[in-house]
Amino acid sequence: MGEFSKYVGEVGEEIVNDFLKLFGWKNLCSNKQLDCCVGEHAKKTHGIDALYVYNSMLQKQSLVSVVVSAKYSSVPYDKVKTTFRSHFKDLAHTIECYSKSQFKRTITKQFPGSSRKEDIGVLFYLNNDESDSSDNIKSQIINHRIDSTLKFNAIHLIDNARAKFLYNSINFIKKKHGEISFFCLNTTLNVSSSTRHSKIMPVEYITSPIIPISVPDDNGRKFILICDFNYSKESLGLVYKLARKLCSDFANHYEIYFNKYNKLTDSPSVDEVKMTQSFEDGSEDVVGDITLIVDSYNSTFRSISDEK
Repeated sequence: MGEFSKYVGEVGEEIVNDFLKLFGWKNLCSNKQLDCCVGEHAKKTHGIDALYVYNSMLQKQSLVSVVVSAKYSSVPYDKVKTTFRSHFKDLAHTIECYSKSQFKRTITKQFPGSSRKEDIGVLFYLNNDESDSSDNIKSQIINHRIDSTLKFNAIHLIDNARAKFLYNSINFIKKKHGEISFFCLNTTLNVSSSTRHSKIMPVEYITSPIIPISVPDDNGRKFILICDFNYSKESLGLVYKLARKLCSDFANHYEIYFNKYNKLTDSPSVDEVKMTQSFEDGSEDVVGDITLIVDSYNSTFRSISDEK
């Protein structure tokens, strides 16, 4: 039994490492044992399954350390509230000790010029159950009260449902376009940043309902949004408006992909959304120059892309 548990853990770590490569997170520090420096944790060491450090593209002069915990089970989710609470607490304690460690000081010295250092946790809480019925555990933990004594900035949760979205959507775009970049939004925190297209996915995107991507094009760049929700006329209207607002200065080719899209029932509303948006933003005179493709990254024979 012990050997099987070890094997399950090794498989889980391999799966998580594949995800991290998908995000462009390379040169990782893996399987690091960190000395515990907080007596209340009642532990000698903390295990870091993976650590990735990078200069933030979304916050100027900010260095981000992503502390990854990989939890993988051979059986379906069980006693979710209890096990999630345990995994979350363990990762929060690991982040707290990492933040105070000599190990962090040694690593971050290799990234000069940052005035702010942020430590973010990512909890992969996955299992080998291939059914869709219980993939999404958020409803079971949404009312979970976080222990107020835990010290952390942010922890992102990746369950089976979110992992499926990330894997299917990003691989779909890579297979279709090859080399991709993650589009970095301009905000008040990075207003002077020159980085708008990055091979590295910001950790903030890992649980975002919409992930912006750009790819090279003969006329500049194509702008792509992958959405962790199903198609509707209303959702397309909002997402297409967002796309035009974000990148009308460098793109007139837009691709928007949803979890589910049916050409027969959904196609009629795509033209309507494009026409409505063109009148609202005053671009109806050049609407013919704009390409809009709507599809699903979970393509079937019923979801043939619409290019308008």
